[in-house]
Amino acid sequence: MGSAACCHLARRGVRVLGIEQFDLPHEHGSHHGYSRMIRQSYHEHPDYVPLLQRAYQLWDELNESGGGQQGAVFHRTGGLYLGPRDGVIVPGALAAACEHGLKHQLLEASEIEQRFPDFRVEHDIVGFYEEDAGFIRPEKALQAHCDLASLHGAEIRTGEKILDWRENESSVTVRTTAGEVETGHLVVTSGAWSGPMLRDLEVELSVTRQVLAWFDAPCDRLGDSLALGNFPCWFIETEPPFGHYGFPMTEFGQQGFKIALHRPGEEVVDPGKQRVGASDEEIASLREVLRKWIPAADGPLLASCTCLYTNSGDGHFLLGQYPGNGHVTLAAGFSGHGYKFAPVMGEVLADLACEGTTPHQIEFLSPQRFA
Repeated sequence: MGSAACCHLARRGVRVLGIEQFDLPHEHGSHHGYSRMIRQSYHEHPDYVPLLQRAYQLWDELNESGGGQQGAVFHRTGGLYLGPRDGVIVPGALAAACEHGLKHQLLEASEIEQRFPDFRVEHDIVGFYEEDAGFIRPEKALQAHCDLASLHGAEIRTGEKILDWRENESSVTVRTTAGEVETGHLVVTSGAWSGPMLRDLEVELSVTRQVLAWFDAPCDRLGDSLALGNFPCWFIETEPPFGHYGFPMTEFGQQGFKIALHRPGEEVVDPGKQRVGASDEEIASLREVLRKWIPAADGPLLASCTCLYTNSGDGHFLLGQYPGNGHVTLAAGFSGHGYKFAPVMGEVLADLACEGTTPHQIEFLSPQRFA
């Protein structure tokens, strides 16, 4: 979110300084792992859909501008969501699609297996297919946003950590490991490290450790049925309202068939000391899902890693002006489903920092809802 905010602010001619405690990109937060799903039929809340529609436009623009230097950052693959007819995922996606007139298809179990023969689906499962869904390459997207920000005059410092900040009468003083910086406006996008930055808010953010894994596909090879161009991004409601998700095999990033569990995992007290790597039990749990639902992908483990979710109390973002402070804007608590919104979040944050308001409808994400 910070790189997108830097990009949108710099493109408006604002003097911008971005501060990052690690290198860019890095593997300590929430933007690594080579792929993040993007979809518009949003079961989490229909009010996200207009933001996603704008995000789609901005991702396409990034592909055509800065993203072109890094390779495509946005790939449309189609998205298949599976679950019980009376579950959360499919009815929620259907409600969002109907409310906003989004193209979609409902599939019975037999239709799912006929169209996507690598899935094994029980008779009481239904599918929701969204043609325009796909995935973002987060490391490439972050670099593209940084490149565009720098092109428009932004300064981005890495290896420098923000320690705290204080509001003055008409400015904000930010204290870092390299000294102090005074700014007219501070935009806080500190992810899993947001807690200390939002010290005065009555908001609880829990940071959790999430496991990603890539398996070889013994019955498949790149260019076959599980590969990009033939296989969709997918989400299966295995643990209502949560579930497992994954992506087609690609020629870039980590080789193999990627799978992960979308559910807050093991809580992390200090994000700088998270337990990295997956346990045998965690890998076995992911393999069990593949064996049941996508047996063609049940091959040897190729790689695994961990990332972080920063979860708000209700699973929705915290986005808006810092309560009681006109010189600070915040974006936090993306709860494991935020990256797809990055460019429109950058646009919203630039609106709020420059104008104090935004035409985007973000009231349902206001930090004031926890007051």
